[in-house]
Amino acid sequence: MTTENIIRDYKRLLSYLRPYMGSFILAAIGMAVVSTTAGGAAFLIQPLMDDIFIKKDRNLLMLLPAAIVVIYLLRGFGRYYSSMIMQKIGQMTVRDIRNDLYGHMQQLSLSFYHRHTTGKLVSRIVNDVNVIQDTISITVYDLFRETFTAITLLAVLIYRDPKLSLFALVTFPFAAMLIGKLGRKLRAISRNTQERMADLTSLMHEAFSGVRVVKAFGMERYEVARFKDHNEGYFHTMLKTIRINELSSPLLEFIGAFGVGAIIWYGGMQVIDGQNTVGGFFSFLTAMFMIFAPINKLSRVYNKIQQAMGAATRVFEILDTTTEIADAPDAKPIPPLAREVRFENISFAYQTEPVLRRVDLAVPAGAILAIVGTSGAGKSTLVDLIPRFYDPVEGRILFDGADIRYVTLASLRGQIGIVTQEVFLFNDTVRNNIAYGHADIPHERIEAAARAAYAHEFIMEMPMGYETIIGERGARLSGGQRQRISIARALLKNPAILILDEATSALDTKSEIEVQKALNNLMLNRTTFVIAHRLSTIKNAHTIIVLDKGSLVEKGTHQELLNAGGAYKRVYEMQFTRHDNASGE
Repeated sequence: MTTENIIRDYKRLLSYLRPYMGSFILAAIGMAVVSTTAGGAAFLIQPLMDDIFIKKDRNLLMLLPAAIVVIYLLRGFGRYYSSMIMQKIGQMTVRDIRNDLYGHMQQLSLSFYHRHTTGKLVSRIVNDVNVIQDTISITVYDLFRETFTAITLLAVLIYRDPKLSLFALVTFPFAAMLIGKLGRKLRAISRNTQERMADLTSLMHEAFSGVRVVKAFGMERYEVARFKDHNEGYFHTMLKTIRINELSSPLLEFIGAFGVGAIIWYGGMQVIDGQNTVGGFFSFLTAMFMIFAPINKLSRVYNKIQQAMGAATRVFEILDTTTEIADAPDAKPIPPLAREVRFENISFAYQTEPVLRRVDLAVPAGAILAIVGTSGAGKSTLVDLIPRFYDPVEGRILFDGADIRYVTLASLRGQIGIVTQEVFLFNDTVRNNIAYGHADIPHERIEAAARAAYAHEFIMEMPMGYETIIGERGARLSGGQRQRISIARALLKNPAILILDEATSALDTKSEIEVQKALNNLMLNRTTFVIAHRLSTIKNAHTIIVLDKGSLVEKGTHQELLNAGGAYKRVYEMQFTRHDNASGE
């Protein structure tokens, strides 16, 4: 990583602290009080020894204990006050980073989520940001406190003996070089550590989400072995971090020993020759020994900061990711569809693999368009272009003549409802799943949507009716019940355009009948795009198109296409007849 990027990351992290500079200054005052008391304790060694024990000054003896009590009272108050403020600043800063990170992720396009696993994204928000939080709340506090303490003690050293102070400072450049070298290594290791933790988080997310598959295939031992392997990798990476952290202190102490040895020899000679008092020398020596503690802590602080910057870099990488699908600078809201949806010369590819090839199509408002084709023909990709989950590589999609790339995403997606085979429900109440994101919707409207979706009856049989928690991904519901809840959600949104992506293909015959009745209500007076594996869901469509390897090869009604004896008839005989015979249709 270049120095320019490192400086940029530091500046960005500091920008999150800027709004709280007022609180930070108050904390710095508290840190200064704590640091000053450390220097005061070292400074009092000289009068303690020379004036009290050697000159036997009883008056000073009476004052000194009181001074020590006051010093440590101020020290305790300053430490508590500044630490509390820094903890609060750390929490507020990390709250802001987490909000920005999550908010930015929500704006990114679907392709971003295809490139990153859920577990790794969660790790960025949780683990990486937690490392930053520790640095701001604790490490920054230690950085300023120990810096102030070192400066205060250095002032005592210079005041007591400027010449002798040179012996104390001679080892500092060597210590700084060592700290810098270890810190740079730690930054690289820290990034690797966070990536290892992201792998662990991703693995756990997959295993917990796919627990039915794991148990069905009897792969519990395999998953445990996979976890142990990843965990072992994380363990060894953490050992490298620990090794560097623990190595810095002994090395600094060893370097410092040369300075201490020189001071004892030179300072001891001054006392023997009468150039300094015993109290003055021990005051200097006390300050010297005390200054090693903050310097040692500062080396650890620097290491912690490097670890945090490794995590911050990963966070800023996400924040720097630009969305591929965004509002155009002059985007305007689009009114509800009135005339038609038109696909003009649409081509699309995932990376370099063509998926759609020059598709031309017009769908009148209120019409039902069924899309059929073998697996991989491009059916789902075609409908994914309508709400701009992706943009076509070539061509354009028009709503009443308006290119959807130049209308606001909110107004476009606001008039589109989607029901898919894989229904996603939240671990929340039935009511909140139907009214998703709209807590102020009256219960009467929610119930009306549930009735139209043929869901009200089974909802009322639940322990708490509409207030029943349905579990993660609706785990406490059957497939048909989940589908009808999702249809109720779409009905409540009341979209002008409806996309049904294999909405009944995973259901048994009884569930399909109930869901199909709900879908019929949902499709009423709406422009509908239907992808289906069963004839019952498309035979009444106004138009059916057939996609083959991304190209539109046939278009017509069900009977017209059967009579033509082309691609639709082959798909029908291969796919729909098999499904519908199995269903008893």
